[in-house]
Amino acid sequence: MAWYVIVLIVASALFLLSTLGSVFFGDLDMDADLSTGSGFLVSDLLSFKGLIHFTIGFSLTLTLMQGLSLASASLGVLTGIVFMAVLYYLYKLFFEKLQQSMKYTNEIKEMDAEVYFWDAQSKIGEVFIILEGRPVTVTLKCAAGITLTKGQKIKVSGNRNVVCPIL
Repeated sequence: MAWYVIVLIVASALFLLSTLGSVFFGDLDMDADLSTGSGFLVSDLLSFKGLIHFTIGFSLTLTLMQGLSLASASLGVLTGIVFMAVLYYLYKLFFEKLQQSMKYTNEIKEMDAEVYFWDAQSKIGEVFIILEGRPVTVTLKCAAGITLTKGQKIKVSGNRNVVCPIL
């Protein structure tokens, strides 16, 4: 087995482990910060992931061309640079999509809720609502004269700290 095939297998395994680590362990960051002073793009491309992407592109080209020659090495370098750039922009795109999906919702308007706890004397309790795709507990304050029971389904409005029932 040629050295470039072994390099391809090792680089692909590292890429797979890095990707699985990011998916299952969140902020697992194996990149080292480079103080190049030339901006975000250069330091991200010249990172551990960038090196892995380059290595995969380079060794894949040598493997497909079945050997090392001036033409295959030149094409391998070009392919490695393209892999680095494409995967950098894919990571950037996915990160921006993730940031957009995690936007903070503060205002709650006419949302279905379930009474979790209710103190009739103080007119304060807690309700379960689905906020940003997950169930959360929010404080419920009511005006006098309203009677609620645990498990009752109601509509609420307010903000993420305090809501009031809509009658």
